[in-house]
Amino acid sequence: MTDLETLRSPLALVAHRQIHSDCGGATVFCVVLADGFIVDCGSDGYSQKRAMILAEAVNAFGPDKFLMRKGGEA
Repeated sequence: MTDLETLRSPLALVAHRQIHSDCGGATVFCVVLADGFIVDCGSDGYSQKRAMILAEAVNAFGPDKFLMRKGGEA
């Protein structure tokens, strides 16, 4: 898959962003869901693995399992 095909796919993707300030910098890992929602997984020593596990879980179960439904709907 090319980069654009991957971005357009229903896959949850692991990404990171760099934060820089007067106090220093950090790498923050996150999971980008197919609808564009970003789940921040932190910047500690476990954040990259946490993001990878979350993305794998979302991709393993498929986006249908994570659809928001109104109360009472199956």
